[in-house]
Amino acid sequence: MIDLHTHILHGMDDGARSLTQSLEMVRIGYRDGVRTMVATPHTLNGIYQNDRETILAKVQELNNALKKCGTRNAERGIQNLESKNFFYSHSAINNPQSNESLCSNSAIRNPHSAIPMKILPGADVHFCKEILFQLEQGNVTTVGDGGTYLFVEFPPQGIPYRAEELLFQLLAKGIRPIISHPERNLEIRQRPLRYYEMIRMGCLGQVTAMSLTGDFGPRVKRLAEKLLTSRLVHFIASDAHSRHKRPPIVSAAVSAAKKIVGQEEAQRMVTEYPQAVLDGRRPDVLEPIPPR
Repeated sequence: MIDLHTHILHGMDDGARSLTQSLEMVRIGYRDGVRTMVATPHTLNGIYQNDRETILAKVQELNNALKKCGTRNAERGIQNLESKNFFYSHSAINNPQSNESLCSNSAIRNPHSAIPMKILPGADVHFCKEILFQLEQGNVTTVGDGGTYLFVEFPPQGIPYRAEELLFQLLAKGIRPIISHPERNLEIRQRPLRYYEMIRMGCLGQVTAMSLTGDFGPRVKRLAEKLLTSRLVHFIASDAHSRHKRPPIVSAAVSAAKKIVGQEEAQRMVTEYPQAVLDGRRPDVLEPIPPR
């Protein structure tokens, strides 16, 4: 499976706080069946201003750590390291003399020990008028750094005035917006037809896994189910922020989605459709239905 939306890069936003936690979150995703994760730290929201170069460097740092830490260490050694309050630093990762302490003391010498997980860059971009300028300056990270898809996040209480104009401008520039967790937006709950028109315009939608399992409450769950029924979301992603409160687990949500859209369509939302995004292709999604 592919998890398109995660906050696994440490020290970037309100997600993972250390490289230890990043590795633990990758372990959880791997055990859940995920083999590709896109790191999407918050940006342009007035708090976090994570530019493309910083995100690319952090993704490389995490991928380097994964190469040094085998599956055995990922499942067993990290807890041991945490109990010793071990602090991972960039210098420790790139210092060959620190490899033993970085990954415990076993699988790093085994060429087959690296965790077979691919971490790709991205960003969860706050919807604001600066998006176009920041894109032109090369400061905003598209999904997979492919220059074709961009996660945009509306404020939780509503959708900005004339948002459709900016979405259209992005589409005109060849950037297809993916709207993050629409089921958690108050205005979309109250005015789902406005969101429907955005999908008809060419945008895509991503539902949070824990919304479908009811962890955000019954209202969010009902809206998530309505959007699925109306073919208004196309990806299931964890939007993981931590190991415990919001872990990188998508399989339970896929099982929940199967009861609504069927097994094949639910599986496509974590395989075929996100793979098309990473390849820079338009997913062959179903035509949307006006929500009731």
